[in-house]
Amino acid sequence: MLEVEHLNAGYGLVQVLNDVTLSVPEGAIVTLLGANGAGKTTALNTIAGLMRPWSGQVTFRNRRCDALPAHRIVRQGLSLVAEQRELFLSMTILENLMLGAYTRNDQKEIRESLELVFEIFPRLAERKAQVARTLSGGEQQMLAIGRGLMAKPSLLLLDEPSLGIAPLVVLEIFDQIRKINRLGVSVFVVEQNAKIALEVASYGYVMENGRITVEGAADVLRSNPKIQEAYLGI
Repeated sequence: MLEVEHLNAGYGLVQVLNDVTLSVPEGAIVTLLGANGAGKTTALNTIAGLMRPWSGQVTFRNRRCDALPAHRIVRQGLSLVAEQRELFLSMTILENLMLGAYTRNDQKEIRESLELVFEIFPRLAERKAQVARTLSGGEQQMLAIGRGLMAKPSLLLLDEPSLGIAPLVVLEIFDQIRKINRLGVSVFVVEQNAKIALEVASYGYVMENGRITVEGAADVLRSNPKIQEAYLGI
């Protein structure tokens, strides 16, 4: 579904990504692990079209997309949920969700997507008239994911969904990520919380200083002494 090959990217003269190659198969949950500053967010932003790669290529559903603007990539079925959620805090839950469907025109399908989001996150349905800034961190993350789903993606990119959220709510959100995947949406999730990410994902990559240094099946990574020491606290 998603193929990233020999990707190099950065800011100004500073290179952040170094020859990054990874893939997300159809129907899978794949995770990208790494410490803060490793380059994970830069990788997602480049895949989503918010940054232009210096070299290399990104292919989504067998079509090159690394030269496309972000809104056209969204229309192809790839949706990014940003690290800081980037909600419109003065707008209601419903208004934020409807903005996620800005690339779509079929009102019936948009209503069906809204019903699906409310089914996955019933707390949003209960509070759809509530202003986003009044929500807890966990509720804001649910709203951000829901807004991403309103684009009707076949691949959802999640950047640090556990960031700044209470542990019990993190478990709830990752349970919903599993549910989203079972509904047919592939997921590529960037996380510092390696423990929960490797419980949910089937395959993982580890990024250090902008390079993929380790990759493998999630159960193999969980038993890797280097991963245990650096990310699992074992």
